[in-house]
Order: sequence, then C-alpha cells, then structure tokens
Amino acid sequence: MSRADKPLIRIEDIEVSYGNSPVVSGLSTAIEAGTLVGLIGPNGAGKTTLMLSAAGQFRPVRGHVYFEGSDVYEHNRAFKKNVGYVHEDPFFYPYLTAEEFLRFVAEVKSVPEDDVEGQIHSLLKLVDLWEERAKVTSALSMGMRKKLAIAAAMAGKPRILFLDEALNGIDIESSYRIKRSLRDFAAAGGAVILSTHTLEVVEKLCDRYLLLKKGRIIADLKADEFTGQGGVGEGGSLERHVIQVLSDPDDVDLR
Repeated sequence: MSRADKPLIRIEDIEVSYGNSPVVSGLSTAIEAGTLVGLIGPNGAGKTTLMLSAAGQFRPVRGHVYFEGSDVYEHNRAFKKNVGYVHEDPFFYPYLTAEEFLRFVAEVKSVPEDDVEGQIHSLLKLVDLWEERAKVTSALSMGMRKKLAIAAAMAGKPRILFLDEALNGIDIESSYRIKRSLRDFAAAGGAVILSTHTLEVVEKLCDRYLLLKKGRIIADLKADEFTGQGGVGEGGSLERHVIQVLSDPDDVDLR
C-alpha cells in the first residue's frame, strides 16, 4: 500500500478506560484525507474520549492509533505537529492578549519565524478577532474564546482538526466563515473530526457521520445516503434516523 493509499488516521480495536470503567471498547475506524466527519451520540457515549485518543492525548489501554501508518503514541511529538484540537472548554493564559496567545501557540508548534505574523493576521481575520487582538483572553466573551481556540488549532497548518463542540456560541457570520474555511481545509487534503450535539451543523457541514453509543460505533453513514431517492434518510432527516438507531433495543452495529 502506498503512502497516498493510507488513511490519515486508522484506529484499530482500541479500549480506553477511566479507572476500571471502559469508556471506549473494541472500536475501529479510519479517517480519510479530504473528509469532514461528524461524531455524534448521546452524553457519555465516548465522543470526547475517542477524540482525545485519536489526537494522541489519551493513550488506549489496548489497540492502536496510526497516522499515515505510524503509531501515534510511538511517534507522539511528531504526530502532534500535524494536529489541531479545540476542547469543549478551552484553556487560555488569562493575561495574554489574543495576539500574544496565538504567538505563543505558533512558537509551541514550531511555526517558521518568517511565517508567524502572517499566520496570526490571517487567523485573527478568519475568526473575526482582529479588532480584539489586543484584549487579554480573560476579557473575551465565551464565543470569542471559542473563536480564538479555533484559530489556535489551525495555527501551524495541521493535517487534522479535532473540534469538540467548537462552534457552540459563535455568531452566525463568524460561524459561516469558519465552516467555509473547514471545507477548504478538507478540500486541500486535511481531515476534520467534529463532535457536536447540533445535528443541523453536522448534516450541513460533514460528509460522513459516526454515531457512538456506549463507547462503540453503531452507525457509519455517508452524507449522500441522506440525499435523493432510496437513501436511508428518505422521508426524514439525520435527526430522525439517529433517534431511530439509538432507540434500537438490539443495539446492533450498523456499520
């Protein structure tokens, strides 16, 4: 298999536990370049745990995660240079300005010195924070903090973006611009994994949906299955289909 044929991320039979309680168990999937994947499911389904494990931040007790064929935990530092991550509740150094925070992130990500200012400028413009660049992060609203976290995740030109409820609380205009940028990011060969409870966002933005329940993928669906005649979404929406699958008492794996 050539390098071009390999998925960006391949997850093989991972189990992730907190203490003695498995949160994700026997889970396998692959994320291809050029895709926007919506990660959906009820609270406690394991979405954040799966993202943290796939992003190299929480090592599984069993199984493997590969980035272009290399184990992400054996080559963790090199892998993380290819990753941008937005946590549901992002952390900031409170006395740094928005601009200073992005400069700090650029340094951590080893962005070439002659590219730092250009990236900071374009990212602040992208998320509509250019006018707030001199404000300390503690003075930013929650929506602005989410936008700054997205800008920080995109610094250093990563290959993969993990977004955990990243678009919550962001104004309509900024959200539209960011979603368009995520489509461009994927079209250029990157991959986006978006976890959210807002199915409308997933349905409009993503081309693939992974539905989790009790730490397992119970449905792996393509967006085009919900369009046209004969699709699984015919006569209904993604929301209706998800509710139907989640309420299935047999809990069968529908991949």
